[in-house]
Amino acid sequence: MTIEATEQQAFFTLNGNSDGGVLQMFARPGSLRRQEQPVAKSYWLAVACAEHVRRGRREGFMQVNHGKLAPLKRVKPGDGIVYYSPSVRMGEKDGFQSFTAIGYVRNGEPYRGEMGAYQAYRRDVDWLDAPEQSIRPLLDWLDFTQNKNWGYSLRTGLVRFGESDFEFLQEIMMSELAEVKARRAHA
Repeated sequence: MTIEATEQQAFFTLNGNSDGGVLQMFARPGSLRRQEQPVAKSYWLAVACAEHVRRGRREGFMQVNHGKLAPLKRVKPGDGIVYYSPSVRMGEKDGFQSFTAIGYVRNGEPYRGEMGAYQAYRRDVDWLDAPEQSIRPLLDWLDFTQNKNWGYSLRTGLVRFGESDFEFLQEIMMSELAEVKARRAHA
């Protein structure tokens, strides 16, 4: 027996008799609409000196690796971004070592923007109004810092970052550190 249903239903074939027969389902061409899968959100840790990050926060953009396009193509709208700044000024070794920005990438593609004497690729970001946070008191709390050579992985300027670390930093940067540590210790 064959049953053809409406466009919202599939095309069925029934084999055997009515006493416990087998039901097989076959999609009729064009009858099933593909549903778009939600895009998985990624989280990224970018590295730049604090001066450059502060400018990006003021103007609502991010750039990495001195304005290169390729790393920005990996970042998608809705992704979370955290900036880590090893120093205040580029090239200095002042021991600043702080998270300087956290936010979410806006819709749109990378674009070229003026950066002094050259043009750099950027992406627009909705930065959260969060103060800068030293990494030192957080070293034991972050998953990515548990490897003793964690800083070496940051040399590329943009690395994937765990969702739990992103959420922890967002909570820390938007609250009091002692308060968050107490909540998490009792969870």
